[in-house]
Parts: sequence; structure tokens; C-alpha cells
Amino acid sequence: MLLDRDVELDLAATALRSGRGALVLVSGPLGVGKSALLDGIGALAAAQGALHLRVSAAPMERDFCLGAARQLLEPALRDASPETLARWTAGDARDVLDAGGPGGAAPSQAALDGLTALLENMARDQPVLMLVDELQWADPATLRWLRQLSGRTSGMPVLLVCAVREGDTLTGEPAVQEVIAQATHTLRPGNLGVAETGELIRRYYGEAPDEAFTAACHRVTGGNPLFLSCLLADAAPRGRQPTADQAEAVAALRPASLQHRLLPRLGMQSEQVRRVARAVAVLGDDTNPELLSRLAEVDAAERDEALRRLTDLGLTTGMQRPRFVRALVRSAVVEGIPPEERTAMHALAAESLHRAGRPPEHVAKHLMALTTPTYPWAAEVLRAAACAAQRRAAPELAANYLRQALMGSSPDNDRAELLIDLATAERSFAPYAAVRHIAQAVLLCDGPVQRAQAVVRLAPSAFSSTLLPVHELLQETADALGPGDRLQGADRELALRLEARIRQSALSDPEQLADSVARLVGLGGAPRTDTVAERELLAPLISAATFSNALPAHEVALLANRVLDREPALPAHVHTTMPMVVASLVAADSVERLGAWLDAVQENAVGRQTRVEQALIGTEQALVSLARGRLARAKEQALAAFELGGEKHEEVFTVSSMTLATCAILTGDHQLADRLLAVKYRAEDDPYVWSGLAMLKGQSAARKGDLDGALGWFLDAGRRLEQCGWLNPALLPWASAAAFLHLYLGEHQEARKLSALEVERARAWGAPGPLGRALRVYSHMVDGPGSIEVLREAVDVLHLSANRFELCQALLDLGERLGPADARGRTALRQAYAEAVVCGTQWLGHRAEELLAEAPPDPQATRGQLTPSERKVAQLAASGLTNQVIADELNITCRAVEKHLTNCYRKMSIPGRGHLSTALGELDRQSDSSGAAAPY
Repeated sequence: MLLDRDVELDLAATALRSGRGALVLVSGPLGVGKSALLDGIGALAAAQGALHLRVSAAPMERDFCLGAARQLLEPALRDASPETLARWTAGDARDVLDAGGPGGAAPSQAALDGLTALLENMARDQPVLMLVDELQWADPATLRWLRQLSGRTSGMPVLLVCAVREGDTLTGEPAVQEVIAQATHTLRPGNLGVAETGELIRRYYGEAPDEAFTAACHRVTGGNPLFLSCLLADAAPRGRQPTADQAEAVAALRPASLQHRLLPRLGMQSEQVRRVARAVAVLGDDTNPELLSRLAEVDAAERDEALRRLTDLGLTTGMQRPRFVRALVRSAVVEGIPPEERTAMHALAAESLHRAGRPPEHVAKHLMALTTPTYPWAAEVLRAAACAAQRRAAPELAANYLRQALMGSSPDNDRAELLIDLATAERSFAPYAAVRHIAQAVLLCDGPVQRAQAVVRLAPSAFSSTLLPVHELLQETADALGPGDRLQGADRELALRLEARIRQSALSDPEQLADSVARLVGLGGAPRTDTVAERELLAPLISAATFSNALPAHEVALLANRVLDREPALPAHVHTTMPMVVASLVAADSVERLGAWLDAVQENAVGRQTRVEQALIGTEQALVSLARGRLARAKEQALAAFELGGEKHEEVFTVSSMTLATCAILTGDHQLADRLLAVKYRAEDDPYVWSGLAMLKGQSAARKGDLDGALGWFLDAGRRLEQCGWLNPALLPWASAAAFLHLYLGEHQEARKLSALEVERARAWGAPGPLGRALRVYSHMVDGPGSIEVLREAVDVLHLSANRFELCQALLDLGERLGPADARGRTALRQAYAEAVVCGTQWLGHRAEELLAEAPPDPQATRGQLTPSERKVAQLAASGLTNQVIADELNITCRAVEKHLTNCYRKMSIPGRGHLSTALGELDRQSDSSGAAAPY
């Protein structure tokens, strides 16, 4: 499987063809493929009819006089015919078979001359290729003969190729160097390139690897053939196929086979080299010459000589900051250090780095290798390292540091602080463990203030899923601290933040819900939002008003936007009560400023967000897309968050699942619904989760023809929400779904009653999206002309909404009710088609097209009467500019750009942006042919 060695093989082939003797040296570090290159040269010899002689010297045979020489020659002598053997051993070569043996004196010159004569006799029959692998391990007598032979090959067709390992101790021996000095050519094969790495993987697996898999293998091995072969040998039995999704997994492997190949080679080095190699492995990137000498217990000269040896071997790089060339090489060396010695080295490294004032994470890495860090400063260093890891969005590493610090801590305030810090890190990836550790910390805290400082670290997103009594823990802590209106400064902030979490945890209690609304009203129309605590408290209070439908949407949106205006757009907001503000603004159909704020959060989160934060922010963005009627985009965002969080992160999993459930319900995506229903949710008793799943189960039952069962699920969802006092139809339109089923079952009175209830509640709420949806559904419950009037009201209301999907549905219903023969019906259908294009709801667009196809010709219809603003926006969009660029150029909002484009699509009866250029050209031609100014 020789790859990327064409230059070396060409040189060897030329030497063979020349018929003149030569000594070719193959030199290089460990694993670069010297033996494989000898294999390739041997294949050339066979192809060109040369006699192929080969030996691989071994350390245990160095005491066998002429042992390597005999292994080189004896196979050919053994296989030769009697006639050939007699010819080869004629003259001075007659006693050659008696030369050499174990131990004894050095061979006589006559014995060496006899070996040379034997080779000369062989060369008279055919060219001879002699391959000597691992030259540095050959016995002294063989080395002496090869040195003499290399001076006499020029006159005979003998090509001697010797492979020697750079950096080996024996390579520097005079006898080896004397042979090397006679070389006429030197070949130094390098590591494989990416393409050759991919070819080696293909040959190994029998199929072409994905580019990402190849790149990962090349990155971790550097193209070193030995490292790569060991990696692949470890990957295949583990089921790591050469696909893109396995790239990172294979890159993380640390093959044991490499350790088995590497450690014996290091074992042949001097004691100083071995100690320095171990010290470099333990120190990693923290090394420096002085620390390395101390850890390896060598002086400067011994250290530098050892580093040169390791560098020549191809294992390390650099002298001032030496490190192993690849992480998998370092891992192999580390694993080869006896545990007791490794622990002692890490302890010494930690102490030395700490005394030198190195960054905490550098010291902590070595403290992590100790069973229990006993240094009095260890906990402080590990805690500082955890803070540094948190700042660079590595909470799991931070938690590891803190757990190690806890191993050596005592049950006092320091332990409580460590538990609090650990819980803060864990809330990003293990929320239930975080709750448990806060509960443990509270028992160790000294006084109500420290207990409050611990409890406010809890992430409200985990409240509904944990089995621990969070509400009681919050309430007990708040009672001990005292009411916020009696406190000042930092204590008041703690009290307000505790109150915020208590109120969020009690949102499903009708009495507490009403009390929260009263608390909000008591704060007045312009409550303070200056501090974190004030904003955190307002979030659940605003949510209480939203869920209970106690305040109109415009008041809720005003309060929520006041909070948003003062809240920094940072990813850490997902661990506070701020997501409740996001939910309230979505319910209030007020997402213009919210969308911009979340975009800023996303921008600020680059490189600073954890996996959980990324998924929760993605879910919030999906909610905004839903509020805008962008169902395809919402599904894409929610699905990405769902898969990013995974079942391991329950709070992300639950929130994204419920967002996906809404997408499945609105789009009728049965496969998605079934996928969500197949999941076991830890927070299934949460009212919103339970009701959302009930809606999915009802939809599934209806799809299977069980209308009574489906109706039962929808009504159960509504009852569960109402038991909590959640009366806002913006949360879950269960009444609409139940009303339609009543209608299909012939229960017209029940259908109209339920739908009217939703309209009444939606009017009280006042957000255009939920109200327009409720009116559209109610129009199906009304007979006669009144139905059209209700639909017209729904369309008028929805023109004020950000939700283009709901507007599209209302326009489609109105156009279908009026009929395509009616001019107003055709207008509604054209508008519905344009909105369907914007929303990406193809099924609604197809329905509008089908109805429009039934319409009679309309010669009186005006087409393309664009306003100047619409015309300008259309021209810019046709030129390829994005909505944001257009908005910036015209100094308007993106929403205004979207509205102008929607009007253009409707007026020109085109499906979308791709048709703008053609439609504008047609308008220009119509204007020129009429001889009149264009009506825009």
C-alpha cells in the first residue's frame, strides 16, 4: 500500500537499471514508512529481474557475529540449485558459510572478503538488490562488512539500500555512521498528504471516505503512516465508518496499538531520553526548559540532548517549548508511565507552575490528575480555573474543576461556595444536578443572605422537570431573607430575584397567578427596570397577566418591551426569567423589537454560548418565526434546537418539542407529530407540556378517524389549562380545534359556543394574530352572509398582525367563500397566494392557484399599479439585494420591506422575488405601448 513515494521509487529504479553499484540510504523518523519504501523497492527489483536479498536487523541479535549478514544471504543460498551454489561459492567465497556465529572474536578479514566474493559471484549471474532495514541494530561485524562492501560496489551491479531511523541512540554509533557516510543517495520520505491519506483510508475500508473523515484523520496523525494505520486499526472495530458524522469521533480516538508500537521504541533509548519524554508528555503545552529539567531530573545538557533525540525520532518539536507532534502520540506516552510515577510528576508540575505564577487553568490541569489535591491553595486555583472555563463557554470543564476542588474541601463555607459555583456551571448541561447541588449548598450556607445568593443561581427553565421541591426551597429562603420592600441594596436585589423565581414556579396555581397580576398592577404603568432583579421580577408578572388574560395585549407588550429595552442581549438570559418576556411578546403579536433583540443575542453569543444556550436561543427564534407565520423557518429552527439539545438536556428538549408541536399542528406534519409523541418527557406534568401533547394526540386520533377520541383530547387540553387559570387563546388554540370537531360531528351548538368563547377571550386579549385566527374559525360556525362579514373582519384584523400565515388562511377562506367568479374573491385569492409564497406554505398557495384557475377572464382587472415606494422596493429586490440591505438603503424597517414586496406580488400576480424582474419589464412595456405614464 505504498503511497506518495514516486520520487523515491524512480531514483531506486534508475539505480537498478544503471548496472553500477550504489549505496542508497533511506532515513527518517519513526513511522514515516521506511520499511514500506523498502517493500516498494523490492517489488521493483523483482520486476527488473534482480536478485532480492533482505534483512531486518533486530536489537536482540546484535551479539550474533555476522548475524544480519547471514540472514541477508542464507535464504538465497538455501534456495539455489547445486550448480548455482557451486558457482557462487567458488574461489575466495568457498568458506563463507562457516563465517560468523554467536559471540566469539571479531571475524577475520578473510571472512569478510569471502562474503564480498560471494556477492561478486552472485552479481555475475544477475543484478543484486540488498535491502537492510533498521541498519542501526545490525551487529558490529555486519556493519564492518557493509562499510567495506559499499566501497567496492561501484564496479559491480549491486544496489545496497539501507534504512536507518533518525534519533535512535545506535544511529549515532561510529560503525553505523561510517556506513551512512558511504551513501551515494539519501531518501527521506515525508508524511502523506491529504489525498494520499484518503487513498490509504479507501484501501483500508474498501470504500471512498468522506472528505471530512479524511481531513480529521490527517489532522490528528499529520499523515504519518504508522500513526494513521494504528488509528484506522482502532477505528474499524469500534464501528467508526469513514463518514462525515464519524469524523470527530475518530479524531478523538487514542489507539492502544500505537502505544504498543511506540513504547518499546522509547524503551530502547537512554534513561535520560525516556525521562524527558515522560516529562514532556505530562507537561503538555505548559512546558519550558527549566520546568522540564526539574520534572525529568536531568541537567540542561542532558535535557537538550534528549530533546534532540526525540525530535529526530519525529516525536517532539521545538527546543524552547517542546511538545509531542500529535496528541495521540502524547497520549500513548502518558499511558505508558506507571501510575505512581505519573501522579508524582503531575503533583510536582502543579506545584512548580503555581509557584511560577502560571494561569490557574495550567495548574488545574495537573491538579485534575491527582486523586485528592492536598495543597492548601488547590481549591482556590481550581475555582479560578473554573471561572476561566465558564468565561470561554466551557461549563462541563468548569464543573470538572469544581468537582475536583470538592474532593479536598471540608464541610464549611468554602464547600458551600464550591457547590454554588458547580451548580452554576451545571445549569448549562445538567440542570437537575444543579438543583441538587444548590439544595446541598443551602444546608452549608452561613445565614439567609448566603442561602439567597445560592438559590438565585437556579435556572427557572429546570423547575418544571426536577423532582426536588424547588418552590418550597425558594419560599423558605425568601422567608428567611425577608420581604424586598423592607430591604435595601444588594439584599433587596436578592429578595426580588427570589420573588421572581417563586412567582415563575407558581404560574400554574390560579391563586398565585391572580396575586402576580395584582402585584404587577400595583407597580404602576411604568415599573422600574433599572436593575437585573427588577427586570427578573417583571418577567413572571408579565407572564401571569398574559396567561390569565388579565391585561390587554398592548399593555403587556408595552411592559415587556420596557424590560427588553434595558436587558443586555446576552446568551445567559436563558438561565433567568427573561424567556418569559419572550413568550409574552410572542403571545401579544409584538415581535418586531424582540426579533432584533434576539438577533443581537445571537451575534453576541458567537464563541460565548454553550450547547444549551445555543439551543434555547434557537427555540426563542423559532417562536418569533411562528409569530410571523414563517412556519418552514420556525420548524427548521426548532428542529435544530431539538437535535442540538437532545434528550440529555431535558429543558431544551421540552421547550423545543413544544415549539415543534405547534409547527406540527399548524402544518399537519403527521410524521413530526408521531416523533414527538414517541418521546418520554420528564416535565410531562407541566400544564403546557401536558396540553401540547394532548393536542398532538387529538390530531393523531382525528387522522385515524377517531373523532370522538380526538375531541376528548382537545377538551382535556382546554380543561387542564383552565384549571391553572390560563385563559389566553394565544397560548394554545384548543377551543378552535374542538369546535371544528363538534362541527364535523354535527354538534353545531357546541361548536358555535366553543368558538364564540375563543373569540370573546381573543377580543379581551386584543392581539391581532389570535383574534384574527379565532374570527376565521368562528366564520365556519356561522351560516349565511354573516359568515363573510366575520371573515372580512378577520382579514382586516390580521392585516395588523405580524402573522402572515394566519392572514393567508383568512384570505384563502374569504376568497373560497366569495368564489373565484367574484372580483373580491379573486382579489382575496391573489393576496392569499402572495402571502403563501412569503410564508413558505406551499399547500395554501396550491389551493389558491386551484381556485383562481376556476375564475373567468377579468378584462377590467388592473395589474401592476404599484405605489412609488412599492416600485422602488421591487426594483431593489429584483437587483438581488436582501431585505435588510433594502431597509438600510431606504431607511425603513425590514417589516416595511416585506409588506411592500407582498403587495407587489399580489398586484402583479407573481409567486415571489424571482419573478420581479420579468414582471417589472412587462409593466414598462405596457406603459410604453399605451403612451401614458405608468400608474405608479
